[in-house]
Amino acid sequence: DVAQYYDDWAADYDETIAHWRYEAPEQVVQMLRAELSAESVILDAGCGTGLVGRALHEAGFETIDGIDVSSRSLQIAEGSGAYRKLQEVDMQKMPLPIPDDTYDGLVCVGVLTYLTDSIGTVCEFSRVVKPGGVVVLTQRSDLFMERRFQDVLKRLSDERIIARVSISDARPYLPANEEFGDEILVHYIAFTVV
Repeated sequence: DVAQYYDDWAADYDETIAHWRYEAPEQVVQMLRAELSAESVILDAGCGTGLVGRALHEAGFETIDGIDVSSRSLQIAEGSGAYRKLQEVDMQKMPLPIPDDTYDGLVCVGVLTYLTDSIGTVCEFSRVVKPGGVVVLTQRSDLFMERRFQDVLKRLSDERIIARVSISDARPYLPANEEFGDEILVHYIAFTVV
């Protein structure tokens, strides 16, 4: 269902999301760039049409891979020229088809809504990122509370899977979206892999 939804939306996704004043890609890239050098190898998990990849590329990152469930979105992302390689992957089915310790950093923007196993997702992201690498995520504020995401991060920090956890206050996500612009906010989350 998720793949079909985004396949159908792919053609005008970028235009629509820009109209809603979507700033998450730039915010996440700024956080990642503060932690990692431009030579770092980055995974854009749930890359969609490539909005985050383009922002990463514009920030100087040279080696970016992307995975997404939507084949049409991946075709658009490929046209951006930002990615080294792209792969169709359903992230609701873990583990990811990626070896351990492959990436220096990972970003996942606007995707955790669809990934209900918060512990499994954070552990899997930590598995594919090298020790000392950085993960930056977004999580809608309503789901952050509902899924007790702060408790998940604390547990994984206590278990020494992740460290240096940073969680932003809830911020505007799609401020110009008439349906839920004022209702849905987002937390920006960053951590280091142990």
